Amino acid sequence: MPSMQPMNEPEITPELVAQHNLTPDEYALILRILGRPPTYTELGIFSVMWSEHCSYKNTRPLLKQFPTRSPRVLVGAGEENAGIVDIGDGLAVAFKVESHNHPSAVEPFQGAATGVGGIIRDIFTMGARPLCAVNSLRFGPITDEAASDPATAANNRRLFSGVVAGIAHYGNCFGIPTLAGEVCFDRSYEGNPLVNVFCLGVLRHEQIARARAQGVGNPVFYVGPPTGRDGLAGAAFASQDLTEESAELQRGAVQVGDPFMEKLVCEACLELLATGAVAGIQDMGAAGLTCSTCETAARAGTGIEIDLDKVPQRVPNLSSYEIMLSESQERMLVIVHKGREEEVQRIFDKWELPWAQIGVVTDTGRMVVKHRGRIVADIPVDKITNDSPVYHRQGTPPAWLAEAHAFTLDQFPETPDIPATLRRLLAWPTIASKNWVFRQYDHMVRNNTVVCPGS
Repeated sequence: MPSMQPMNEPEITPELVAQHNLTPDEYALILRILGRPPTYTELGIFSVMWSEHCSYKNTRPLLKQFPTRSPRVLVGAGEENAGIVDIGDGLAVAFKVESHNHPSAVEPFQGAATGVGGIIRDIFTMGARPLCAVNSLRFGPITDEAASDPATAANNRRLFSGVVAGIAHYGNCFGIPTLAGEVCFDRSYEGNPLVNVFCLGVLRHEQIARARAQGVGNPVFYVGPPTGRDGLAGAAFASQDLTEESAELQRGAVQVGDPFMEKLVCEACLELLATGAVAGIQDMGAAGLTCSTCETAARAGTGIEIDLDKVPQRVPNLSSYEIMLSESQERMLVIVHKGREEEVQRIFDKWELPWAQIGVVTDTGRMVVKHRGRIVADIPVDKITNDSPVYHRQGTPPAWLAEAHAFTLDQFPETPDIPATLRRLLAWPTIASKNWVFRQYDHMVRNNTVVCPGS
């Protein structure tokens, strides 16, 4: 089969493959899957879909050890965008927790803010109305005496305040109460904080929506703000080892969020789902348009074909590589039952949302991407989504773990001044009051909160 590589795109070299965080063995597997060298766009697609962030290729064997099945579990882990658990009386809760660590280390405000936005989208994509948010944060020490040096402590404080501000900004503007959280400080998190965000929503069993491209011939809609270069290849960046050099090079991989736009998208999608016109829906989160197209087709056992010329674009002359890998925020992919297009368009127009009909569901089992009259990607959806490499890593317990297991209180002498020791403990940032943190979160929006933070 002749190469589909469009003109003016880089030649696929071992160096370019390595820059995409693909090993020689993984590239060889790509050659076997395609039966030819990939285009530049296809190389980018494999890079993000086979990243740890999207494929869990290193942690999947560990995650499979967790129990995930129960009569109460309506949608299990890994099946859809979020899990759903039956709570009785025909009601269920949809919830999910996700990290946004590397983006928050590079751009703490936007990294944390878009982490909140992404997790909210995962909830209303399931058909649930988001009700509350929670966060769990880890940072390096913020006091000079506890950190490795004063400059590091100052950077930890910068990251801490930026992350808190980002969480507050997105949640408060969207209008979802942030009810609880936790913050801990330790040297092991210096330079690379952990930013975990959680969202929960409520829905009835019959309201559960699926992220599946069902129904051959059904049109595929794009809804939300136009695509730009922000967040380009963010999933691949989130899977890299974080260094000062990689952080600086990948600063553009951090997305920029718009919580007011997300509020409109949420209301439009919930209204649209209530009509029964939706055959499948997924947000364009990690890997953007790439993951939403190939994953929905793989879940449904179908194929999908899209035309990038129809995708709304924020800037001119975006390449197919950029459009497919962009992680511009607040975008959704909606598969609509054929014949109900006008009904869907009216709802999008009512909420003043940009939209476009960009493709169709097929029976080929392949993701076919066209741009400027050429096919720039043609990949089997099951191979890119479900058959990523899986690695069984050999773990070695760290030296400090044995010391921690051997710890006993007898190793410490009794304190001569208990009140003074208690005051020192209460002043330790991990234990001290977090009032200054949670007072930045609007925990009373919608007026449904019963137990407030700090109560």
